[in-house]
Amino acid sequence: MLESLRHIPFFKNLPEDILKKIEEIAIPITVKKGQTIFTKNSKATGFYILNKGTVKLYTIEPLSGKEQIVKIVKPVTLFGEAASLSGGYFPVNVEALEDSEIIYIDREKLLNLAQKYPQICFRISEVLAERLYHLVNLVETLIISSAVPRVAKYLLQHQKNGVVEEFKTTLVANILGLTPEAVSRSLATLRDSGLIRKDKKRIEILNENALRGLVGDF
Repeated sequence: MLESLRHIPFFKNLPEDILKKIEEIAIPITVKKGQTIFTKNSKATGFYILNKGTVKLYTIEPLSGKEQIVKIVKPVTLFGEAASLSGGYFPVNVEALEDSEIIYIDREKLLNLAQKYPQICFRISEVLAERLYHLVNLVETLIISSAVPRVAKYLLQHQKNGVVEEFKTTLVANILGLTPEAVSRSLATLRDSGLIRKDKKRIEILNENALRGLVGDF
């Protein structure tokens, strides 16, 4: 079990003596194929580490009753940690897809241990900060990917003879429900792709067909 703890981001690179203290509060559990580990909206009193086997995280569509798989978890992986650390409720159901071995770590016991060994808090904070950083980048990417066709559509709708005059970034952002930064990045993407040329407030469309191809169903 100690080896599995070493592979978990929360505990990676912690001193051996602290890892052994965590091992003392860790509870090994064996689950059978088809067994439910926890259900959606149940209180998250701790989190889990999949040591062996496979589990699925899923929800049930309220109207259709259809199962929607959120994630398939393989060893050695944490699950349920976000809800547990926030003291909230699990947002998904978890079921074993095969006979599996999991490790349960009680939230309160870990917090008590973290008071004695602050390195635990520092390490968990580092991991959560890294996740937040990647999440912000992902959101930014998604915003840009959805903003580009909207900006392209605006240009097509407001062009005259292939030119959009008096393009005001802030005004267009308000019209499209975007941030000025998202509009600016979208224009940069279109420019770098060779679809437009921008000169202050004047935008010239260089490839109208390609621009229309970006718009699609927007």
